[in-house]
Amino acid sequence: MKKLSIILLFCCFPLMGYALDKPTIPFTEENQEHRFKALITELRCVVCQNQTLADSDAELAQDMRDLIREKMRAGESNEQITTFLTDRYGDFVLYNPPLKLKTAILWLAPFALILAALIFLFLFIRYHANTTTTPADLSEEEKNRLKQVLGE
Repeated sequence: MKKLSIILLFCCFPLMGYALDKPTIPFTEENQEHRFKALITELRCVVCQNQTLADSDAELAQDMRDLIREKMRAGESNEQITTFLTDRYGDFVLYNPPLKLKTAILWLAPFALILAALIFLFLFIRYHANTTTTPADLSEEEKNRLKQVLGE
């Protein structure tokens, strides 16, 4: 049993090294590091789709972070970098895509769905109110019979 656990431990060693990030060369200026961190939180990982570049562990996300780091060292602005990435990956790479004709459905679909649901609810309640009848009041004879049945 002890030998088996040692063998399993050694089998896991190669997997541990795979999960580590590649070492990066630090920025020379502190404001570049803040700018880098702010930028990678505004960009989406195209593999994970619901994570920022800062949160993603995907290899492509690491490559994109390295690319951004290189472009910042080359003196490019945030706008130039985001333009480059949107040209390459589309507006999907931005966590807050701009309102354009191509992205209008992303912005308007939630409001359209809520409006459709409210209209459906209004029509359902209206139809239900029109088709449901309220029972007529009981006559005195029926009221006496009911009291008799209930034992009052």
